[in-house]
Amino acid sequence: MENVKIITINTWKCDGEYRVRMGILAKQLKQLKPHVIACQECFYSEEANADTLKFLANELNMNYSFLPGRSKKRLFEGRMVNSTSGLGILSVYPLTATEGFDLPVVPEDNDRKAFQVTANLPSGKNVTITTTHLTHLGNNKGLRKAQAEALAGFVNANAAHPYHIICGDFNATPDSEAVMAFRALSAAADCFTEGNGTEPRYSLTEAYYKANKQVCVDLIFTLPLPGSDKYPQFIDSAVVLNVPDEETGLYPSDHFGITTTLVIP
Repeated sequence: MENVKIITINTWKCDGEYRVRMGILAKQLKQLKPHVIACQECFYSEEANADTLKFLANELNMNYSFLPGRSKKRLFEGRMVNSTSGLGILSVYPLTATEGFDLPVVPEDNDRKAFQVTANLPSGKNVTITTTHLTHLGNNKGLRKAQAEALAGFVNANAAHPYHIICGDFNATPDSEAVMAFRALSAAADCFTEGNGTEPRYSLTEAYYKANKQVCVDLIFTLPLPGSDKYPQFIDSAVVLNVPDEETGLYPSDHFGITTTLVIP
């Protein structure tokens, strides 16, 4: 039996006290000891000598795969720098078979993608992980639903993999129209629920601590086992990365992480 601990986390680009936050994020992730981390908003700028995913990979001694996206100039340490904010996967296992997918977009929020990799476990079994980040445009729910439907088509195209996990910042709650459309088209199950996570869950830092609202837009799903209407087993679902650093009082990100553990017989 193999247990694969998975975390999804939006790393918040270069915002806030970036380098301090990255140190805090690495420290807290080490304590959690995940096997796979699905990341969104991975900041990269050669000009600024900043690379979120590479930094975390080095700190955690993990393999990583990165899909750049959303290229633009961003304010970083007092100056505007060329940068990207992409998707990434970190894993203690070797990663192979990477594939990117373009989601529907609009000019004011372009270059949205999904990114898929395969983690090769010591037993010889594979786990496919897809990470994504749907639009933040609150007044364009139709676009978010279209992206969710396109995401379902993308993951269904690779539904033959024995274990297929979909993670990301959906910018939508579990009961939203977009998420329900994704689940209806992909037959995906909510891993947080499958792993007996405590409700109500939450993942937006500011909403939770400043407005006392429990809003969760960071989600983990699983496809059914191939040729079956049954799902893999999950345990230990929880909200993580939700405690401020003792020394600085800072949180690792403006999102909390969501975790679950896949149990492979």
